[in-house]
Amino acid sequence: MPGFDTIIGQTRPVRTLTRLLARGTLPHALLFTGIEGVGKKTAATAVAMACNCLRRGAEAGRDGSEPSGAVCGECAACRKIAAGTHPDVRHLAPDGGMIKIDRIRELCGFLGMKPYEARTRVVIIAEAQSMNPAAANALLKMLEEPPPQTVLILTAGQAADVLPTVVSRCRQIHFGPIARQDLAAILVRDLAIDPQQAAHAAALAGGSVTRAVAMHSGQGLRRRAWLKAQLAELPRQTPLGLLALAEKLARERGDVEGDLEIVATWLRDAAIARHCPESMIHADERGAIQAAAVGFEDHAVAEAIDALQAAVRKLRANANPRLTLEALFIRLAGSLRPSPPDADG
Repeated sequence: MPGFDTIIGQTRPVRTLTRLLARGTLPHALLFTGIEGVGKKTAATAVAMACNCLRRGAEAGRDGSEPSGAVCGECAACRKIAAGTHPDVRHLAPDGGMIKIDRIRELCGFLGMKPYEARTRVVIIAEAQSMNPAAANALLKMLEEPPPQTVLILTAGQAADVLPTVVSRCRQIHFGPIARQDLAAILVRDLAIDPQQAAHAAALAGGSVTRAVAMHSGQGLRRRAWLKAQLAELPRQTPLGLLALAEKLARERGDVEGDLEIVATWLRDAAIARHCPESMIHADERGAIQAAAVGFEDHAVAEAIDALQAAVRKLRANANPRLTLEALFIRLAGSLRPSPPDADG
């Protein structure tokens, strides 16, 4: 049952939300930011449950104390919300990579009616950055005149991805990457994964449960092997080959930031392989990384990591993915190309 007590590794946002709920000061609009797989959706569901739990506050009311943010998880409202079947809790997600104005107009119609059975209607808009301008402006009108008994929760990678006027009308709550030990604990708890395997998957996941699960399933490991092979080939690629690789990644519309995070951690391991191999993230690839590191100059690896981080910042600022990746791969190819040996004499 996705209550606040199931959210691991997000102490600050959970504390903020439970305090707002306990004090009865929950704003009408919230914006949860953070990378995929850090608990934003679970927290949004927990808020919906806390707003409507039929037992919440009953015990507190008997002695005059304030209700907490805890939920029973057993009443009809909690069960329906957890199952996604509550008539007054609406989920909105991109369709074809975008949320269009028709979806927001339909939502406005839904909110124009009285709640069917809830104390508080909750609308959860996932990946709010995918709203096109018309949809975002239509939502803005709703935020300016919020319907009664309604809470809207938007999720996005970062606030900069969302229309500024929409952001200004929301209370922002950031969910940071989850610590490795907490990620491993989640995998052990939810998927009954062996603790050692969970720790390994967590080390490669960059703070995301989604990536950690993918790593454990083998899909993430296959992706890592492919990315490693592409990285090894970059210095020998022709300019056309570099452009083709950038186009391929941009066209796939996958987790580009996650891919670049894997490449960055692999290069980080290459930088420290000779000095403190015990601290390597990709410990299972120690031999391959140490062999590759022989041909890398420390300053070249540092330049490559800087280029990766700059590319991620540009992508988060909505730069063109293909052009950003083209520039990145050309720069990486130059940074990681071995220096020619000095001529004798």
